[in-house]
Amino acid sequence: MEDRMQIKITRVYYKRIVLYIEGKVEGMEKPQGLQARFVEEGSRRVLLPQHLDFQGKRFILSMNVLSVNQEAPMESGLYYLEFSDGSGSPLRVKGPETEEVRQALVGGQEASLFIGAAPNNRFWAMSKFDLDTDEFYLDVEYAAPAGEITWRVSLRKKIAKFQRWMSRKKKRLFVRYFNFFSKHVKRTGNKIFFCSASRSRIGGNEQFIRDRMLERGLDKKFVFRYDFVASINERRSLRAFMRFGYYLATSDIIVLDDYYPQVYLPDYPPDVKVIQAWHACGAFKTVGLERMGKPGAPELNTRIHKCYTHIPVSSELSVRHNAEAFGLDESKFYPVGVPRTDIFFDPDYIRRTKKKMYEAFPQAKKAKTVYLYAPTFRGINARDAYFPFQKVDFVKWGQFCKETDACLLVKMHPFVRESVEIPPEYADYMIDAASYREVNDILFIVDVLITDYSSIIYEFSLLRRPMYFYAFDQKMYEATRDFYEPYEKTIPGQPIKSFDELMDTLREGKFDYQWLDSFVRKNFTYTDGKATDRVIDQIILGKK
Repeated sequence: MEDRMQIKITRVYYKRIVLYIEGKVEGMEKPQGLQARFVEEGSRRVLLPQHLDFQGKRFILSMNVLSVNQEAPMESGLYYLEFSDGSGSPLRVKGPETEEVRQALVGGQEASLFIGAAPNNRFWAMSKFDLDTDEFYLDVEYAAPAGEITWRVSLRKKIAKFQRWMSRKKKRLFVRYFNFFSKHVKRTGNKIFFCSASRSRIGGNEQFIRDRMLERGLDKKFVFRYDFVASINERRSLRAFMRFGYYLATSDIIVLDDYYPQVYLPDYPPDVKVIQAWHACGAFKTVGLERMGKPGAPELNTRIHKCYTHIPVSSELSVRHNAEAFGLDESKFYPVGVPRTDIFFDPDYIRRTKKKMYEAFPQAKKAKTVYLYAPTFRGINARDAYFPFQKVDFVKWGQFCKETDACLLVKMHPFVRESVEIPPEYADYMIDAASYREVNDILFIVDVLITDYSSIIYEFSLLRRPMYFYAFDQKMYEATRDFYEPYEKTIPGQPIKSFDELMDTLREGKFDYQWLDSFVRKNFTYTDGKATDRVIDQIILGKK
């Protein structure tokens, strides 16, 4: 496509259920050969408008929003309007030059459509402009009708209603079961119960605590109990579930490392310690009650997390952040450090792990510089998580790696199901590391980290190595997720907005270590590799 070409919108309006978009093409002599399409940002679903007519350099586009999707309404999502002449990358449509026209587009009634046939059958589409790129998109929400009430639909509804009733019944029975053993079984003060609903076996902070207790001979003082399931959705036998409830009711110390629905149901005696050995360091993205008014926020009267009595965190800043998120008093948080960060101060562990990583990623051992690209996901949760891969030019990155004798490891968030497409010609310089779970182990062979809003920056900062922040959608991310503190004040660096700027930054290789030193002081009370011992001494043993 011709250089410096731009496509801008001048008007958006509806006639009944048909969307009309008017605009102009700048920097192209004969735009009549252009084709238009709407691309959904997450799924990359493509919808083609029914009509696109040009009058000179001006165009008018139209489509029936209730039939453009194979004679069905547009599905929920964010749809960006793109134009292409068949060569090169497509261009996205930009907003108007004047703020007056912009406000008329996104604020005017004619630029949005709402159709409400019933509470479970409605269509809503609003015209918007991307806060980062000024690109036009349609924000669509569609609730499909329930369908004809056949005997099968009726039966499914009855089954669902019965399942909800059974779920409430099971919760009440579980609490009664817990209360019986909690009341009638005498606790001895030495039973410690390690559990998780996100791991099939002990790991993370729980493993660091358990292993260190064994090294210190505390298994002679404590009775260790375990119960692990890979997921909160995993079904287990009645016997296994009853054993879990018995351990929960009769243990003196309960240690968990993530969200666990059953743990939040009962009320615990005042002398029982419930320790949340949470996996995250620092105070970065908003979570829990901090997300009020945004997608994924919890109920105001939730019992979730309220049972915790002790929560180890990395700093005083993290105390304030997590207390707000969980809705708990700050006195329940202990800035003693996060156990799994102790490995960053253990020379023997680092040596063994680097050897293991070079065996897993032999290209990294040969490289002059090893880069890790580890961005977080977009979306609300695991069900709708995605990453906009079109924002990364892996061919250009491969060329850069080949020219500079570097290796790039790409580690997408586990929620992102789509795989990275490594250009075959650069397979010796680029590696998809998604299958390797423990990202902290990978960090020991990394020279430079590139990320966006991932909390991996806290662990990597302990290695005192450069990191850069490719935050191409910062404003959009802030609008949907947001941060505990302003993004620029949180990260040890400056946001990078375009891929070309990222490549230029990596070529220059400049990094201000003063930012990094300030970041570590702010987010870690201790940097001595003794966090696990402090958790054991101050929280489990109760020493002052």
